[in-house]
Amino acid sequence: AAPDRSTCKVCVERIHRSFGKMMLAVFAMVLGVALAQDCCSTEDRREVLSIWTDMWSAEFSGRRVLVAQVLFADLFDRFPAARDLFTRVNVDNPDSPEFKAHCVRVVNGLDTCINMLDDPSTLNEQLAHLARQHAARDGITKEHFRMFAQSFLKVLPQVSPCFNPDAWSRCYSRIATGIGASLANN
Repeated sequence: AAPDRSTCKVCVERIHRSFGKMMLAVFAMVLGVALAQDCCSTEDRREVLSIWTDMWSAEFSGRRVLVAQVLFADLFDRFPAARDLFTRVNVDNPDSPEFKAHCVRVVNGLDTCINMLDDPSTLNEQLAHLARQHAARDGITKEHFRMFAQSFLKVLPQVSPCFNPDAWSRCYSRIATGIGASLANN
């Protein structure tokens, strides 16, 4: 005998509820994986710190200036309007003591943050401090940090043969998000 329509309707409703729960579970898993991939994990922090230490150790203090200048040169090649943000540090003369000193301050600030990645409370305080400094500068936006990220991804593999762009991007994003927290998007 064929089942009556009310029995079929109950079965269909059960299937829909089960399917909905299953889809919600799948969505939660996908979201969890996506969030984990966007996170500066313990493994990422170790990798970034190891690469950074090898590249940025005290024995390479002369190289620090050069690498920082190359990062900024790449930034300005890609995004010429970004030069306008650095007029107070003599950006028109990249070999000037003012601009070299600024380049080193920027990457030394990043060095400090990288070395604090394993200490979230202290890192958050440092990022809040840097956020206040950047918010006080007219015209700096979150987009500028995304632009600078592209320069790091281009330049750092030339300096470090073991550069891991995925780990770097996740940890740089953690730092840039903290500094840019109160900045406009673009």
